Amino acid sequence: MYGHIKFAIAAGIAAFLSVPALSAPDGAALFKTRCGACHWDPNTPGEKVRLGPSLTRLSGREAGTADFKRYSPAMKASNIVWGRDSLDEYLNDPRKTVKGTTMAFPGLKKPDERAAVISYVLRAGK
Repeated sequence: MYGHIKFAIAAGIAAFLSVPALSAPDGAALFKTRCGACHWDPNTPGEKVRLGPSLTRLSGREAGTADFKRYSPAMKASNIVWGRDSLDEYLNDPRKTVKGTTMAFPGLKKPDERAAVISYVLRAGK
């Protein structure tokens, strides 16, 4: 009697599980549209400081320590060491993660978008 419902649920789950994760090119496009106004693309030669600090060689770097003059006191005092987990938390909600940050970005709420941007940024400078 409920066989068609079970089939529909199973088909829906299979379709959901087969959705591919965002790829590196997606990370590049997301970086360009969401981060590129303030941060120079860390995977592009000719790195320049913009409104925000350089993200090149970000992995393992302590927040607020790059050669950048406009860090907020909150960022300097955050004790964050950048890696996948810390970037994921920060990019989800920057103002909640570092209260008093001057970064106006509201965050990337979709986990797959954050993962794509993080992978893209962390591959820079390797």
